[in-house]
Amino acid sequence: MVKSMLRKILLFFLVILLLFGGGIIFSLWKGIREINDFVINEVDLIELTDGVYRGSTTAGPMNATVEVTVKDAKITKIDIVKHGNGRGEGAEAIVDMIISAQSLQVDTIAGATYSSKVILKAVERALHAK
Repeated sequence: MVKSMLRKILLFFLVILLLFGGGIIFSLWKGIREINDFVINEVDLIELTDGVYRGSTTAGPMNATVEVTVKDAKITKIDIVKHGNGRGEGAEAIVDMIISAQSLQVDTIAGATYSSKVILKAVERALHAK
């Protein structure tokens, strides 16, 4: 009787664990598919007025919120307000590349490709928010 009850309890927890783990895996898979479909569009900086623009992107468990400062048709500063990155913290170096190139058409950071794309998309959304 006790063994039967223990088996049922273990089976219950195993099912819960599988459902929880499956949900996490599905979320990761869905986010990665979404990020792979991202198209990063260029922004015409000449059309922007000076100011600070805010944009966000979420894809699966990854997210980024940025504030982009534009002055005299140039990106002068990008602050990462929030970055839920998993292990892609290194992607934050991409903001320096964007500022240096004055373009969103920069290479992603090796080893942090998905987080790089999420940050790029957040910057694009900020600048398209006008």
